[in-house]
Amino acid sequence: MRLSQRHPDKDDSTYGLSRWLDGSEACWLAAIIATPLFFNIYSERVFEPDKIALLRSIALVMVAAWGVKFIDQQGWQHLDRLRPSNPDSIWHRPFALVILTLVVVYLVSTIFSINPGTSLAGSYQRLQGTYTTFSYIVIFALMATTIRDRSQVRRVVTVAIITSIPVAFYGLLQHFNLDPLPWGGDVTERVAGHMGNAIFIAAYLIMVVPLTLSRVIDAFSDILTHEELSVADVTRSSIYIFALAIQLLTIYWSGSRGR
Repeated sequence: MRLSQRHPDKDDSTYGLSRWLDGSEACWLAAIIATPLFFNIYSERVFEPDKIALLRSIALVMVAAWGVKFIDQQGWQHLDRLRPSNPDSIWHRPFALVILTLVVVYLVSTIFSINPGTSLAGSYQRLQGTYTTFSYIVIFALMATTIRDRSQVRRVVTVAIITSIPVAFYGLLQHFNLDPLPWGGDVTERVAGHMGNAIFIAAYLIMVVPLTLSRVIDAFSDILTHEELSVADVTRSSIYIFALAIQLLTIYWSGSRGR
């Protein structure tokens, strides 16, 4: 039974706190959903800075939750995982040294920049500075350490595909001049969607297309292997084919390959 796994020295409140903080999956799923979809027509810059501010906030929440969990579980008693001699050390994980090198390079570059403040916070137009890059790294690192089984990977893929559908569909509305919002530039010749930039929407959808294509292949494999044709399999394959079609159309109408 699950109750037998409780630590004998911890009361119910502490145990509940640890379980709640262990649910960081909700944070990175929120980042995957909210960042592509969010924009604010009433703000000065509308797209990039608002999305970055939202992503930074989610990363801060994840760091705070990790910090409280570290204290609650007395993580300082398990710092031997930082020793390279330990076979279970974090340094034996893929990309650990690469990410550490990237962090050091960004810190050194920021410190010796001609404008450290701008290098740290990012420009007014994009906010793509060291702070933002570290937010990406935090979300990646916590995902890498908290994704433990295939079901979580499937949720990430499913959420990414579902989120891409309104993004791609909005691009179709712009192409056919059905966008209800009045934009300053031309978004019918090269659609911009939720990203506000034709290059950015293409870059986003190009990352999601392989995930959708893999689901299409899986759905058709299930149809071909099952003796009886299932309504659920047909519905699932139809949804993924629709998603893939509008993704590819939006990429084409963006006039960009996401460079």
